[in-house]
Parts: sequence; structure tokens; C-alpha cells
Amino acid sequence: MRPFSINLSGRVKNFPLPKNRPLIPLYEAIVNSIHAIDERKFEDKSFKDGIITIEVLRSPQMSFAKELLPIEGFKITDNGVGFNERNMQSFLESDTTYKAKIGGKGVGRFSWLKAFKSVSISSMFKDNGVFKKREFIFSLDTPYIEETLVECEEASDFSTTVTLETYIPEYRKEVPKQIDTIAIRIMQHCLVYFLDDNCPKIIISDDNETIILNQIFKERFKIEENTTVFQINDIEFKLLNLKIEEQAFPGNRLYLCANNRLVESKDLEKLIVDLDGQIFQRYGFWYVGVLTSNYLDNHVDMNRLSFNMPESGTNIFDEISLEEIVNQACVHIKDYLNDYLLPIETEKLNRIKDYVTNDAPQYRHLLKYMPDRIRNIKPKLSDDNLDDALYEIKREFEKLQKKEQKELLEQIDNPILSSEEYEKYFKEQIRRISDANSAVLAEYVAHRRVILELFERGLRRKEDGKFNKEKYMHSLIYPVKSTSDDIDYESHNLWLIDEKLSYCSFISSDIPFDNDYEQERTDILILDNPVAVSDEKNDGGIFDTIIIFELKRPMRDDYTDGDNPITQLYNYVRKIRNGKAKDKYHRPIRVDNSTKYYLYAICDITNTLERFIEQYGFTQTPDKLGFYNFNRTFNAYFEILSYDKILNDAKKRNRVLFDKLGI
Repeated sequence: MRPFSINLSGRVKNFPLPKNRPLIPLYEAIVNSIHAIDERKFEDKSFKDGIITIEVLRSPQMSFAKELLPIEGFKITDNGVGFNERNMQSFLESDTTYKAKIGGKGVGRFSWLKAFKSVSISSMFKDNGVFKKREFIFSLDTPYIEETLVECEEASDFSTTVTLETYIPEYRKEVPKQIDTIAIRIMQHCLVYFLDDNCPKIIISDDNETIILNQIFKERFKIEENTTVFQINDIEFKLLNLKIEEQAFPGNRLYLCANNRLVESKDLEKLIVDLDGQIFQRYGFWYVGVLTSNYLDNHVDMNRLSFNMPESGTNIFDEISLEEIVNQACVHIKDYLNDYLLPIETEKLNRIKDYVTNDAPQYRHLLKYMPDRIRNIKPKLSDDNLDDALYEIKREFEKLQKKEQKELLEQIDNPILSSEEYEKYFKEQIRRISDANSAVLAEYVAHRRVILELFERGLRRKEDGKFNKEKYMHSLIYPVKSTSDDIDYESHNLWLIDEKLSYCSFISSDIPFDNDYEQERTDILILDNPVAVSDEKNDGGIFDTIIIFELKRPMRDDYTDGDNPITQLYNYVRKIRNGKAKDKYHRPIRVDNSTKYYLYAICDITNTLERFIEQYGFTQTPDKLGFYNFNRTFNAYFEILSYDKILNDAKKRNRVLFDKLGI
């Protein structure tokens, strides 16, 4: 029995192996096999054909489903130098420096027991010209290695098998079930080894399926003799540019390697704006950059899962940070891929320009004043995500504007600034402010265009043969069951009727008199220009103007003597004049004989309505789309506006704005 020189259970417990990296123990075994083959080649110059086989071990349970059974372990066999006495002594010593020259940390085997219940090892090697076979079990059940060592005169070749047995459940559930996925991940981790012409032949098998990794690598990993060398603080870094033609490869990556092994992988699509899946769709390859350096070799941690260096900035030793290394690498990657990325960027910028021109003119000024931020928008965003990105840039621009406007005011009192310099500075700031304000106006005008389109659609007959209900048209003009105290200016569209209506003192929509739903309810009631006003709502004020709307369903044609918009509107006026009407806040709506009333019936002019129009003596408008009248008794001006008239008049009033905006 041979003891370990450490507390094995404690060492394994402290080994930081993330649950989402369950193949690390397999990678360690493969790299150990590569080193063993290299060691045999060094000792025996005639030995050329190194080979590593990986057998997938699946759960022995029966499965009647088509899905693959879970992977329980791996059997890794190589024809390297084997567990001779020197290597066995190294295995028993924690943190051994035996492989220090080739980047070995002497801790990789602890990952085996972190993820597996046990590891069995069988090794055929030569000792003084005689083949010997060493076998033992490596597990946490005992701190001792109980080995068997026998001579095998009949043996014909070196052979070492490491069997990683029985995944611990929390790691097993993270293991890919397909061996082609595992093959790709092995090639990712051991990429630097596969780039070497002397890489051993590596085979993975699973039942009747066998994959030769070297062959896949040769066929699908396009290698160009293109290495970029750059320096940071006089420290040299080498960036190997690779084109991977395997579709299943997980995207564009930057591999930071130490001692020929992958340590960290960076998603380049998060680091380089215009690099994404389009590069594979267009050109048939994923980009992989392999970054190596003595600096990375010297700063990898003991477990080879991360680097011992500042993430960003510097520490007290002024070490280069990982962020600086990655950023510098990305500069050279963008330069290498320039011919591929330039068309993607051009298409993106053209698409953004088209979007802000035709759909979102409120962002048009950003093309001029925030070009760098525009270039940093990712390509192929959906319209919603593109709008979100532009909105964030617009917020940044507005904050910058506030800062610069403050600086402009401070410059007025600056005696050092010449009048010519001030005039130039002033004109530039005013130009930026004007463009920003134009963008705000453009956003509002674009909103009007959308409202007009919705209004026009609301007049069409639906698939069921019916027209939209009154509520649809009402909500477009003013939100129902709300007041001007509840919503802001941009939330209603009274401009469809008259631009001046937006600036009245109080507006209520679909709210009954006295807020009592047993009483009459005007569609829209506007109270304006109170003669006297105090802090209390309508406290004693006499209203100079009252405006009332009555809306009807498009193409309604069943009006009666008591249920038609003309009669309804006059009844509202009578109630107000008689002092029986109160507002939402239960305050009386005070009027006198001088109060003016503007009454609007918004409806289509159908046969049953025409009878009441004639009865009340209305006059037709010149465009023949509406009627008007003045009632001297009520001091009321009355208009009957058809939906077509509202739409046509609104389009005419806004056409010059739409033309200027190009929408």
C-alpha cells in the first residue's frame, strides 16, 4: 500500500470544478495520454504512431425509448510510456512539479474524483526491457493505493487504460449525450494539440459509432498560416486565426490558452459588434482565435480553469488585466476579419437609416450626432429591439445635450473666450438643439400619421359584415373614462377635430354628470375659460365656453326621436343651463346667459339622421360631408361631422407636416 502525501478527501473537496463543466476530467485524462505518448517518443525515437481511444460508458439500465441512455463514464486508452515507477511516484505526490516544464500543475487527477466515484487504472509499461503491468483503484474510499505489479513477458506493446467510473449525479446530468458533441468539445479544449502535425490519433467510440477526431478536425477546421503577434507592455502575445467550417461549432470564440490547453473561452459576438452568426451563413465558417503567451502560461491557476490576473484595471503589481488582453486581441481580430465584417456593417447601417427615415424619424438626428453609438448596434435586431437600442442612444444624447447647454451658459461669462470662438460654439450648440427638437417634433408627427391610419381602418366594415363600435372611435379621439387630470397631452387626439381643443381647462370622457352613473353621460365634455378661478376645482367660476361631443357607431342608421345625437346634445345643454349638472368632483358646472356652447355630433350621415337634420334646419358644409347650425336660444354653435369629413380635414391639415418629414 502506498499513501498519498496529503489529505485526499480534503484536496478533492477543495477542487473547484463547476457543475456545468463535467467533461474537464475527461480532458485531463486525454491530455495526460498525449503527454505520455510524447514522453515515449522522446525516449524511443523510432516510436511514431501514438493513439488514444475513448470509449463511452453508458448506464446499464434498460431503455425502451429512442433517446440515448445517460453517460456514466469513459474509458481512455493510450500507448504512451505508461505508469512506470517515475510516473507512479509523481501520481502519488500532490502538486508535483514533474510536468512543470510542459505546464503540468500536478492536480488534474483530483478532478476525476470530484466528478466520479472511482477511477481504475491498468498500465502496461517497460522496466529495464521487461514489460510490467500495474493496476490500482483511485477513490476516496481509502487514502491508500493498493496496487498490483506483475511481469508480462507475453505483452507486445505499451498500453494504459484509465476508466472514469460512475458520474456523480450533479455532474452526470450536465453531460452531453451525443458523442459528436463530446468530440467537438474535446477538439475545442485540445485545439492547440490538434494543430500540431504530431498530434496522436484520437478516436471516440460509442456502441457502433466511431469518430476519428483528427479526421474531423482536418476536414472541418480550415487552418490558415495567419498568426498575429502583438505586444502589451513589451509582453508578446500570439493570436492564431482559424476558420472552423463545422456548423455544430458553438459560434465565434476567442480561446485563451495556457500550456497548450484551453483555459477560458470568450464569446466574440458579445465583444465585436458586427460578428455574429451571419459570418457562417454568408461565408461558411466560424471564427476562432487561439491566444497564447508565456504571460498566460505563468498566470494560469493551479486547476487550469481561470487566470490569476486582474479582471480589469491593474493591481499593486501592475499586472496586465484580462480585459486589456481580450480587448487588444479583439482589435486584431477585427482587422483580420475586416473584409467579412464590412459588408455586414454596411447593411446594418443602411437598415438603421431606412428605419429612422420611414418608421422612426425621432431618431434621425442620432445618425449625425451619435455615429459611433449607432455603429455599436448589433446587426439583425428585430424592429422592437432596434427601437429599444435607438431609444437608449437618444437618452444618452439628451443627457449630453443638457451638459453642453450648461457649458454654453457658463461660457457667456468666460472672459478668455473670444467673440469669434463664442459665436462658433454658440452656433454649433444651437444647431444640435434644433436638430434634437426637430426629432421630437418628428416623433409627434409620426404618431399623428399612425392615428390617422387607425382612424381610417376603423371606418371599414369588418369581416363579419359589421362596423366598429362607437367605443373604438371614441378611444382614438380621447381615452374613455378619463379626464385631463388623469392623462397627459400626448395621450389624446382631439387634434383630429380641432387643434385648439387640446388646450382647454378641463376635459372629461365618458364620465356622467356628478360622477353618478344613474345620470346622463356625455361622450366628451370640455369646460373652458372660467371667469373666476381659485385653488379649488371650479370654485365659483363661470365657464365662458362649454364643448360637448356625441359619438355614434360608423354607419349607424336606426335613430329615433329620443335617441339621436342632435336631441341628446341639446338635452345636455338644457341640464347645464338649468343648474342641474355637476362635474366629476361634484362641483356645480356654473354658467350664465353669456356662456357659449359648441356641440359636435360625430357620426356618419345616414337616412334616419337626415330626417332630424332637416327638422332642426341645419346647413350643409361646402364639401357636403357635414352640417352646421347656430341655436340663438342656447347660444350654441352645432356641427354634425361625418367620419369622412374628420379624416379628410385632418389629412389636409397635417399633409404639409407629413411631406416635410417624408412619411
